[in-house]
Amino acid sequence: MSCKSDPDRMPHPGRTSAERRALDRVGCGEPPGCSPKTLRRLLDDGLLIDQGREVRRDALGSYIVPSFSMPIPVHYQWCSAVAATDEEMAAMEGL
Repeated sequence: MSCKSDPDRMPHPGRTSAERRALDRVGCGEPPGCSPKTLRRLLDDGLLIDQGREVRRDALGSYIVPSFSMPIPVHYQWCSAVAATDEEMAAMEGL
C-alpha cells in the first residue's frame, strides 16, 4: 500500500487539502510538513497528538525534531479510508 492519497478520494471529509496532506504524512509515520496554523488546528481538533521532541544525530551533531502521532481511533479510521474501495468511500462521504 502506498502512503500517498489519491487526490480524487478524500479520506478526511471536511478537511482542507493541507490538513489532509499532514494527516496522510503522519499516518505514514512522517512529520506533518505543514504550516503552524494547520498543525495547531489538527492538534486542537484532536486529530494529532504532540509526542514531544525526538533527538537525532548526524555527522554535524545532534538536532531536535518535533514528533506527532494520531490517536489510535483516528489512525484506525485513516487506515480504513485509505484502504476503502470506491463504493465504500462514497458511502463514507455520504454521496
